Amino acid sequence: MRLLEDKRGQVRVIEVFFASMLLLSVLTLIPSQSTVNNANDPNLSSTAQQVLLTLDNNGHLSKLIENGSWTQIRQCVQSTLPPTVWFNLTVFNENNAQMNDIPISSGSSINQESYSFDYLCVSQNPTYASYIIRLQLAVVS
Repeated sequence: MRLLEDKRGQVRVIEVFFASMLLLSVLTLIPSQSTVNNANDPNLSSTAQQVLLTLDNNGHLSKLIENGSWTQIRQCVQSTLPPTVWFNLTVFNENNAQMNDIPISSGSSINQESYSFDYLCVSQNPTYASYIIRLQLAVVS
């Protein structure tokens, strides 16, 4: 009979139930902040590789570099990437000196992490020349 009259235990159980419901609702209703690490994104890696392989088809990229056609390179890269992907391309010679005198990018710099991909491009002309192309990509949200 004493157990039926003692309501403190029942109130505590109900109190714990409401507290757990409150915690669960807070966890489900507040959007979680997920951190996107673009530096390790395998999609950006394969995208960068695919873009450079496509541009270097039949020595097209090395010809553009030898002619100094930086705006044409920018247009080619921009046409192969989706509009939500930011890019920056830099061309280095065999001495690691930057060759492009104007920026080859899709806009101003971003504050997000970017993925960097280096590609070795070799010219097909008799005067052998090699270039290192660094393509940086980031997803703009």
